[in-house]
Amino acid sequence: MKCLTQSPSNNSLSTNNTTNTLQQSSSSPQPNRATQSPPQPASERNSTASNNNTLVQQQQQASASSTSLAMNPHQHPSQQHGSPQPGQQPLGRPPSYQYVNQAGQQQQQLQQQQQQQQQMAGRPTSPMPPPPINTQNPYGHLPPHAPQHMYGQQPVSGPPGYPMQAPPQQQQQYGGYVPQQSMVGGQYSYNRGYASEANNQRSKAQLIVGIDFGTTFSGVAFAFATNTEAKEDIIVEWPGAGTATKQKIPTVLYYDQHQQVVGWGADIADALAPTGYPKPGVQKVEWFKLQLMMSGNTYIDPINLPPLPPGKSEIDVAADYLFKLRQAMRNYLQKTLGEVFTREERNIRYFLTVPAIWNDAGKAATRAAAIQAGFLRDENDNRLTLVTEPEAAAMFCSKTGLLNLKIHDAVLIVDCGGGTVDLIAYEVEEEHPFTVAECTAGSGDSCGSTALNRNFSNILRAKIRKMKLPDGSKTAGRVYAKCIMDFENRIKADFRNNGQKWAVDVGIEAEFPEAGIEEGYMTFTNEEILQCFEPVVNRILELVRNQIIAIQAQNRALQNVLVVGGFGSSEYLFQQIKLHVPPQFQSKVVRPMDSVAAIVKGAVTAGITERVVTSRVARRHYLMATLQPFKEGHHPEQYRVPSLDGKDRCKYTRQIFVQKGQRVKTGEPVKVSFFRQVAPGATLMYEDVLYACDEDVCPEYTKDPRIKEVVTLTSDLSRKNLEKDFERMDTPQGTFYRVYFDIYLTLDGTEFNAELVCQGEVMGRCSARFR
Repeated sequence: MKCLTQSPSNNSLSTNNTTNTLQQSSSSPQPNRATQSPPQPASERNSTASNNNTLVQQQQQASASSTSLAMNPHQHPSQQHGSPQPGQQPLGRPPSYQYVNQAGQQQQQLQQQQQQQQQMAGRPTSPMPPPPINTQNPYGHLPPHAPQHMYGQQPVSGPPGYPMQAPPQQQQQYGGYVPQQSMVGGQYSYNRGYASEANNQRSKAQLIVGIDFGTTFSGVAFAFATNTEAKEDIIVEWPGAGTATKQKIPTVLYYDQHQQVVGWGADIADALAPTGYPKPGVQKVEWFKLQLMMSGNTYIDPINLPPLPPGKSEIDVAADYLFKLRQAMRNYLQKTLGEVFTREERNIRYFLTVPAIWNDAGKAATRAAAIQAGFLRDENDNRLTLVTEPEAAAMFCSKTGLLNLKIHDAVLIVDCGGGTVDLIAYEVEEEHPFTVAECTAGSGDSCGSTALNRNFSNILRAKIRKMKLPDGSKTAGRVYAKCIMDFENRIKADFRNNGQKWAVDVGIEAEFPEAGIEEGYMTFTNEEILQCFEPVVNRILELVRNQIIAIQAQNRALQNVLVVGGFGSSEYLFQQIKLHVPPQFQSKVVRPMDSVAAIVKGAVTAGITERVVTSRVARRHYLMATLQPFKEGHHPEQYRVPSLDGKDRCKYTRQIFVQKGQRVKTGEPVKVSFFRQVAPGATLMYEDVLYACDEDVCPEYTKDPRIKEVVTLTSDLSRKNLEKDFERMDTPQGTFYRVYFDIYLTLDGTEFNAELVCQGEVMGRCSARFR
């Protein structure tokens, strides 16, 4: 977890007139959040209690058996999908792996420690209390230099009944004192500084390794970084490649029937029979990065992907591949650098590229796979940074001089990879050092080169069916395999839409003219290959057009359209982009001489130059469940809950930290202030679920299925003294305490970080329990 800085916003705390403490029974498993009925209020569940019990007593009783309104802290999704039990070694795990189970021993130990702390403090070992109450308006406070509106849009008002307005003035409640501990510059000011090393000076050279983990091909580059320029070198020697040098190797694995890896990348000889097919019992697995991407990424269209080996998740398979990649990298660097590598290995900083439009779950899955592969010592090892692929490409191309950009110029990056096509527009803020800011929200789709393969496969299967061979025919299988290989290695890269016919040697003597097979060759017409390209290229052109329109709407001067990525090397695609952009931009469509290596070299450049993107446009809403004052006629009656001060609140209302489309400074936190009403003797250990929403307008309630759980912020305030450290509230209903705290949310483009700060101390950080 990166450390966060104090927001420079000079926001004073203020209070609302009503509060809430409803809690939910955890006696039975919590149903799906999108379909469950609202929890029964504590007052109704305790209706059989003595009439002499006060509301405070009822709330105290409920606190001992309550859980967060939005989650069950004792069950993790990995348990629902048959993940290995804690300590169990998954099948096929390489011996150097340390299996990291997100719901494993670490979480159990944490819960045990929390229970022991509670017992020692004389508090019940209960699940978590309900969400807190926010003290301000329904949106997070930004630093003064950050705009309070959507980038390129009018300010967005709050949900119905919650108009956007300045925080209310401080006021007395029941004669109570409003604490000032979380005010900037106050007694408990929070100023921890950025985790970024952008301004730190390196005292010695450091080994930087960039990893382009692609859908179809992957590569690795490295450099020794100092405060001066460094040269990126690409690893070109790979197992199984022989004397040939390859900048990238296939992202493919072969498993035997025991789920052991018997082939990977170019090293596949032991996995294949003399016929070129996998040996009996051997399973070929490819395109598994798409499965990481589909995990929580709703923009990906459902596609037919090769099945994963039994008992292995997409994270397991990605970890197996990254483990092999790491082994080959280590061998190459040991051979190349000798003792220098041995001395520096424990300090290597890794920069792993991810698609820009992946959401938090996809990024978390990628990081988890890298940890399992052994790149890091544990989850707390901070030597791995995720870098978006377009950002890496822009950094490298700017360094090489391909982009001659001035301040306020804009550049559109079109990263065409194997699985996805990512587009992001940047505006230059400074030339020396080179820094940029996102000027539009990134976009993209699953229209990479694998979509061409799927289209070609459909055409090929239709031609093979015309051969009228029996099911399971080896001849049909041989024809299919040879054509797919030739399309991947030759046709896809060389297609120009110039009327050329393509003949593939399928290695059979029989002729099937109805299927286009004559004299041992299957022929594909220009029109057939064009059918593979057209729908994919048209989607890319649509994405490019929309981005250019968005750039023009911001009155930015577009100087270059930079096409990168493996698919970006397609001459047909490149010419189509040039042909279809507005005439004034056609000469500005450029491509690096080595578009394939731009991203992996750019990943290394990211490690050398540190932070380059200074601000980003949020692609999602980020929010948290809170308790808002209940408004008659507006809030659903079933969401009404009682409070310790006798006033009603509405549960499942949301506090938005960052809105979709909002421009946010990279690495700077957004602060929101909250308080909880705590009865004497109640727990001071909390779990708050942070949510995200991809909709343009965020629904009002976190129960809405369009709002997705992202990560849990676990906090422990048990070292605080409830009676001495917090405001006491004496009401007609009884006594309770206001526990004030701030939550700082930081989005740096590839990571999602949050910290809970109480009286200047960090009491909780995000746990990596992504749903």
